[in-house]
Amino acid sequence: MTALVPALLALALTAPAAPAPGVEPPAPLPLDPSPQPRRYQIERIRIEGLQHAKESEVRRHLLVAPGELLDEERVLLSRLRLLQLGWFSRVETRVERGSERGLVVLVVEVTERNTLIVTDLIVGGTTAEPIYGGLGLSQQNFLGRGFGLSGAFVWGGSPEGRPEDPSRFAVRGSFFAPDLDFPGTRLGLVVGASFLVLQGEEFACADPECSAYTRSTLGNAPHVRYRRIMGEGTLGFRPGPFERLFGSYRYEAVDATDVGFAGVPVGPGPAILPGRSNVSALTGTYEIDTRNDFFFAREGMRATFQMTFGSRLLGGDYEYSRYLLQAESAYSLLGGLRLLGAVGAAQGAAPFFDRFYAADWSYFALGPALGRALELNFSTDSRYDAFLAMGGAEYGIPLWAGTGFFRRGFVALGARAVYSTATLGGARTPFSRTPLSADVALRFDTPVGMFNLSAAYLSDLFL
Repeated sequence: MTALVPALLALALTAPAAPAPGVEPPAPLPLDPSPQPRRYQIERIRIEGLQHAKESEVRRHLLVAPGELLDEERVLLSRLRLLQLGWFSRVETRVERGSERGLVVLVVEVTERNTLIVTDLIVGGTTAEPIYGGLGLSQQNFLGRGFGLSGAFVWGGSPEGRPEDPSRFAVRGSFFAPDLDFPGTRLGLVVGASFLVLQGEEFACADPECSAYTRSTLGNAPHVRYRRIMGEGTLGFRPGPFERLFGSYRYEAVDATDVGFAGVPVGPGPAILPGRSNVSALTGTYEIDTRNDFFFAREGMRATFQMTFGSRLLGGDYEYSRYLLQAESAYSLLGGLRLLGAVGAAQGAAPFFDRFYAADWSYFALGPALGRALELNFSTDSRYDAFLAMGGAEYGIPLWAGTGFFRRGFVALGARAVYSTATLGGARTPFSRTPLSADVALRFDTPVGMFNLSAAYLSDLFL
């Protein structure tokens, strides 16, 4: 008992006194807050490893600046933004001590890649054109200021057995400034211009194979020769670091001539006005790209939505509209998984080259159709549709990563399903014997571009 007295006395002395009647009890003292993490301020940003790119252009793409608080998320997004430019094969960031306590130096270390790359390497052959080929080159950092300058061509020569016929060819060139300074704002201005000169032909046989004709007599099959000369200008802005919103105006002169239609069975011909005509159209485009790697993405997504309106009010001869949504999403799953999708519709009197050629969207087609090269069709199948839907998946298995000529490589396993039709609610156009296609491809990342060895493309040349 005697031992309990001091304890009870101490408890009584420490217990809070009861408040007097009508008096509010005092508010409890707040608990000590947990220590806040120290915030560091960026004193300066140092960029290492530049050889060709201008430092001022690189800094414009950073989402952080001296004087701001260090934000790890914005540093990570800046690194992703630089990788997406295509100028660098590696971008790393680190933090060093500043000149005084609370200040840091942000170091961005880059390894430049060759920005003059091969974008198109085309080799193929069909019944109508035994062999054709082409090449495309792109300078992704022209003058060290981030300008894009590209050109490509494809050549097929005169068709088989018809040396007197015009050669089939296409030439394309473009200039693109994806992120110019917009005076008085932080918005990036988008400016571009492009041209296309194309001379080709589209068959109008009763069946897509033109089976009533042999290779040497295809000159007697009904077909349309045509020529396109196109120019396009683009103007827009960047609402965000990974977005672009721009509009384009396109004008092109078209000249089409019917050949071999008298006394032979004729199927649906390509949608084009005979003689000379003009296409005058406006296109609006929204694009977002948050992928973490342009060669082998494991995170992020890319989506593009386009609306095109052609009208006589703009000085053209074709009254139509066209809508196209494309999207892909990347996931890190024991390698890399990509989900792909596209839906499109063309309404009104759209010319055939503004419609959808289903073979362009599949890995291969079992029928005569073959994916076009620079919008030039070398096959006998001229079935262009007004409505399109495509869905697919592609799984990548990384093989190596190094510093040699073949810097990175992976195997891609893909599958796609394509649905297309000429009329809304109509049956699927049988562009091939099945709407399903698959591919096994070996892809390389090299200093001169990315290359794709595709089993589906090789098979398509013979199917």
